[in-house]
Amino acid sequence: MQAEKDDNTAQGPLRRWLDDMPLGLAPLLIACMGLIAGLYLLVNPVRGGHADLSMWVFGPLHADAYQTAADGFAKMTGRTVDVQLINYNAVNQKLRSALWAAVNIPDLVEIEKSAAGGFFRGPLDKVGFLDLKPFLERDGILDRIPANALAAYTDRGAIFGVPHDIHPVMLAYRADIVDSYLARRGLRMADLATWDDYFRELHDLLVPDQRYLLQIEYGDAWAFQIFLMQRGGGIFGPRGELRMDDEVAVGTMTWMIPLVAEAEGRKVAESLGNWDPSFYRGFIEGFYIAALCPDWRTSQLEAFAGELSGKLRLVPLPAPAPGGLRTSQMGGTMLGIARSAKDPGLAWQFARQIYYGSPTQHGRLFRITNILTPDRRAWGDPAYHEARPYWGNQVLGEQFIALADEVPPFYSSGFLPVAQAKLNEAIVACYSQYRSHGAEGFEAFVRQRLKSAADHVRRQMQREPDWDAGR
Repeated sequence: MQAEKDDNTAQGPLRRWLDDMPLGLAPLLIACMGLIAGLYLLVNPVRGGHADLSMWVFGPLHADAYQTAADGFAKMTGRTVDVQLINYNAVNQKLRSALWAAVNIPDLVEIEKSAAGGFFRGPLDKVGFLDLKPFLERDGILDRIPANALAAYTDRGAIFGVPHDIHPVMLAYRADIVDSYLARRGLRMADLATWDDYFRELHDLLVPDQRYLLQIEYGDAWAFQIFLMQRGGGIFGPRGELRMDDEVAVGTMTWMIPLVAEAEGRKVAESLGNWDPSFYRGFIEGFYIAALCPDWRTSQLEAFAGELSGKLRLVPLPAPAPGGLRTSQMGGTMLGIARSAKDPGLAWQFARQIYYGSPTQHGRLFRITNILTPDRRAWGDPAYHEARPYWGNQVLGEQFIALADEVPPFYSSGFLPVAQAKLNEAIVACYSQYRSHGAEGFEAFVRQRLKSAADHVRRQMQREPDWDAGR
């Protein structure tokens, strides 16, 4: 012990001080490194980007196209745009945090339709996006956009975002299976004008456990929302009112669930999944002979179901009733300009270039994505009038254009995510109920289940200030 004490004494007061530190030497070294780094940055600050505008995008194809446009914009105006690709899930979280903290807010940002309404909550003068209606009116662009394409981004008369797309829904079907069968009966797909016609005339193609007449996902609200809007319904209405338990919703659910929940031999629809390889494999193997198909899904089929080249065709959706709507919509993206944008006029100039600029630019993107732009002026580009071999030389652009003004409106809300979650639960519950108990008492169960889900959402809405009352 005496030798150890003498050794410590010999090493001096610095060593004794280090030995007395409660956490040891490592934390001191880390703190010193942090201090040195901080002093260095104080003297030599990191230079931020010098772009005149910043833009957040969640789609890789969009990001590539906008970067090319930004290069041209810089040559034309001498002003630069920093296009940043951000993960889809992250963009909403980062944007919400940025708006709350009022720091690092992009000048322009693309947001997926179902998330957009959450950014429009609060008093109009506190919404984080500019009202773009004055720009659209000044530049004569409003008349170039189908009116319903703006519904999701319009709130209390203000237009907080411009649509990137319209996304009309059609029916993609296995022409190699269906057309010859109908021809033997003197019919064509064009003759099947309603869903009743479709299921009646194709019923003999049904083979339990092997072939179904339609792919319908019943684990979430994806297909249900398509059918709901086709019937004139919606989760929310134009004034922000909740509609998910109204008579249209009850009727849609009561009609849809038996299609997938009947006993084998009677059910006409099935699904192997919506977004994974099993969906494409089911279509390729003829497990189902048709699927609901927004414009963007056509390019996915081309990419992931190459074996179906020449075997698929598109037709308008069968209507719910004679003379009814022959399309619906699913998905979408808006472009907004932040209220805090450094130069709103410059931001709009770039937004106008990428969304309402050269028809040729839109045509190039259509050849890649099959997504119909909402800018009518671009529809004259040759890309929209080209035959597509994958689809048996159908002219996809002309088919989508023919439906553009028929696409029903989609009304967003800040409460849409919770409403969709409760709707998903209701669909699963209704499916289980029908599988267990059949048609007896089913409509009453649907009505009660949708009301319970809607009441939950209404309670959430009642906790909010009444700034949006009477929208």
